[in-house]
Amino acid sequence: MKKTILLLILFLIIGSGTYFYVKQAPDKGSSGKGWDTTLTVADTDQIHRIFIAKKTGTSYNLIKKEDDWYLNSRDRVRPAKIRYILETLRRQRVKYIPTKGASENAVKSIASTGIKVETYDAEGNSVLNFYVGGMTSDERGTYMIKEDSNQPFVMHIPGWEGGLRVRFWDNPENWRDRSVFRWNPQNIEYLKVDYPRNKSQSFEINKEAGTYAVRPVYDITAIAKKDPDQDAVREYLKLYKSKISENFVNDNPGRDSISQLVPFCEITIKGKDAKDQTVRFFPESANMAFEAPNIPGRVLANKGSVERYFANNSNGDFQLVQQLVFGNLFVPYSNFFK
Repeated sequence: MKKTILLLILFLIIGSGTYFYVKQAPDKGSSGKGWDTTLTVADTDQIHRIFIAKKTGTSYNLIKKEDDWYLNSRDRVRPAKIRYILETLRRQRVKYIPTKGASENAVKSIASTGIKVETYDAEGNSVLNFYVGGMTSDERGTYMIKEDSNQPFVMHIPGWEGGLRVRFWDNPENWRDRSVFRWNPQNIEYLKVDYPRNKSQSFEINKEAGTYAVRPVYDITAIAKKDPDQDAVREYLKLYKSKISENFVNDNPGRDSISQLVPFCEITIKGKDAKDQTVRFFPESANMAFEAPNIPGRVLANKGSVERYFANNSNGDFQLVQQLVFGNLFVPYSNFFK
């Protein structure tokens, strides 16, 4: 008898819990998708535009054009950043449904400080629209609510701890691609590397009928009697596929003064299907900008004395770059002849 009563009580407890769960769970709708995929985009390749806005009115558009993403249709987006947000959309899952009280507080918080995220496919059709709120008290989940819904969820990425809000919002400047050079090497038709204080080491590369000619920039340099090593030229041009700066420093108070100095190096590139580009490099130390750089070996660089350069880009940006990353661009004319 006692055993029967205990089983009855246990059944009632389980039944009550199941009823509460069902009442709290959102309607699956006609799509047939379970609640664990309500705020997930399984195929992020279909996404071609992401609109993100804060309640304060600040917003930006991330738009895909061919294989690249652009911020507000103008500036190329950092590849790592766009991969980060697409990964979040693909991997985020419902951790649990908050209690009624927690849900009410989450809705109020999202209404005042939430971030709106809208995603669209190539034809402009909506893929997934939702709001992102703050983190849970244990900082292991993030409140989110789907557009036109009144049921918030606590979201997370399995196997990763931390809030998801920071993955969707950042200073728009941080979304920008920090590349100084991002060229398809095969599309480079002309490249000039000019060392104003080492003119004899300056050179230019011209693509002529599928082969490359390498010539001095100034008459003071004797023209090499040998033909340039085509493999050496191609390997050098590959370096321009991706050269990334440390940061943007467009608001540097000394920008105008630095830009008036004689640069250590000036690189100009022209090519097919791309805007011509010129970048002038100035040693980070203003005093060093007046000194002729040393020539250690086959690389024109102040190893041990210059660690960073200011890069004044013809696209309007002023960036800080590292010798460690850009040093292999600063080679002399003789570099291409065996």
